[in-house]
Amino acid sequence: MRLRLDYGTRQRFRARTADITIRGMIEDARYPLRSATFSLNDSPDRPLYVEQVPDEGVDWTTGYKDTPAELRCRHQGELCVEFAGNDKEIRAGGNRVSIAVVDAGNERVGVDIDFDWDPTPAQFPIDLRDLSGYASAQEIGQAVNGVFDVDRAANVIRSRAPVAPDALFLVGAPSGSQEATYGIRFLDTKAAKWLGCSDFFAGMTEGRPPRGIRVGWSSAGMAALSPADGARSFIAWGDHSADEREWAIATHPAVPVAVRAHTLYRVRHRISMHQGEHRVRWRIWPADTDEPTAWLCDEDTAKLPSHLPRHPSATFGLFQHFGLPIEWSDILVRRVNDEPDDLPGRAPSASREPFLGRSRPGAF
Repeated sequence: MRLRLDYGTRQRFRARTADITIRGMIEDARYPLRSATFSLNDSPDRPLYVEQVPDEGVDWTTGYKDTPAELRCRHQGELCVEFAGNDKEIRAGGNRVSIAVVDAGNERVGVDIDFDWDPTPAQFPIDLRDLSGYASAQEIGQAVNGVFDVDRAANVIRSRAPVAPDALFLVGAPSGSQEATYGIRFLDTKAAKWLGCSDFFAGMTEGRPPRGIRVGWSSAGMAALSPADGARSFIAWGDHSADEREWAIATHPAVPVAVRAHTLYRVRHRISMHQGEHRVRWRIWPADTDEPTAWLCDEDTAKLPSHLPRHPSATFGLFQHFGLPIEWSDILVRRVNDEPDDLPGRAPSASREPFLGRSRPGAF
């Protein structure tokens, strides 16, 4: 039995979202596992999540695997260590996580991960237009799902194959109203459910019942592009959590738009957060043409019932669901000051009713 870590035994993190996530893979284990635990700075052992359900031909473009991890783990043996950035055991600077796994044959494997923790968020504007000074992806951001690499020679951040379901790489910092601009290139436009593009991520909520890994995706505004039907925006709290407060607002039907493989596009992705309400807008266009003035998608929470939870802040990240790798480049994230026309609910008749619970039309 072997334990492989996505980013090795020396890692680094800073304050980007509520949780710190360490991902890896257990290989050649016999299931069911007897135990899987981790310790933070020699604290008492805590359970960690290891995916024990094999992926037996699941079509991830039209459905999902029946697993406690929902969309967060695809392959048997994937592990996820997750703990809060304000955990009482963590300290600024050097820390150690110790992992121990025992399989059904009583074989044991363990590993120590030393990591540096910076509790201060990155400062705006976040300028990733020149990647030549970064030696690793973890100097740039934090992977929540999947693995991402920095290619300094090509000046791009690239999702690593095989691309995970709901792959997410946070490069921003928690804040309110923000705008991100970037370049994006798709290596394939057919094999993915969502061809990116990006998310203003608001964290993961606990599933109901709890299952050892947070599964409820929360977003203050996602820009998503499907090769099947076009573009959508999403705003959500606790998506896939089965929490009674779970909700989502989505562009439906999708806005038709076609993109080509190996072509560079530009994206402008903006969120507005005001008095507990959220608005997301985005557009995409070929990089060798002028930027359009109209937004492709525009959604807000104006019709969301007042008793349901909202997001205090969000962090910009790169998003993809399955398929071949995507390349992001020329990333710039900045805070913005909203004008009256930017605010959520500016046109109540255009606001969309939310989907509550797991009620969803179509494949999303």
